Amino acid sequence: MNGFERRKERKKQNILNASLKLFSEYGVQKVSIQEIAKKAQVSQVTIYNYFGGKDELLFETVKKFIYERLDRFRDVVHNDDMDFKNKIRFVIQDKKENILHMDPGFLQTVMRDQPELQELIQTFTEKDAVPLLMELVEQGKAQGYVHPDISFRSIMFYIEMYYQAMRSKEDFFDHSLPELSEEITHMFFYGLMGNQDEHLHKDKE
Repeated sequence: MNGFERRKERKKQNILNASLKLFSEYGVQKVSIQEIAKKAQVSQVTIYNYFGGKDELLFETVKKFIYERLDRFRDVVHNDDMDFKNKIRFVIQDKKENILHMDPGFLQTVMRDQPELQELIQTFTEKDAVPLLMELVEQGKAQGYVHPDISFRSIMFYIEMYYQAMRSKEDFFDHSLPELSEEITHMFFYGLMGNQDEHLHKDKE
């Protein structure tokens, strides 16, 4: 990559970082290309040349965000110095902190209002996120934290219910999302009985 290509790539990343910050804080509808250009310190023409328009920029912004989150999740899953319990605690806290600073309108746009984004999220979930999640679950089984009879099919059923609720329930994004996200993630890993250590190893006793 020569100097010109490096500068071009740096500008693109600056634009994507600026758009994510503004979209996630204020919602997609309330943010203009002009505001993104100002924050990224580029011209509006540069944004149109690189991305074509606001919808395309939104798509690339969300794509960058979810794959960066995936890399972060992968690092945790493959961290041999953390046991399953601490990995789950990290995942729950990380998920809550990410959503804490996001405008509900932005999340609604990502999950419900843009068919192209819905397709992106669906493909990402099936091909990237779920295999990594299953790897983590297998670690939990090996360490005695996850019941050995829990199947891939039942986990996928739970995940699909979660996404169906986000896509179909009109008032889903009206609630306090950080707390709701934390509760849902917590329930996925710990069930209705909660996070009592004595339940985690109940099958080993």
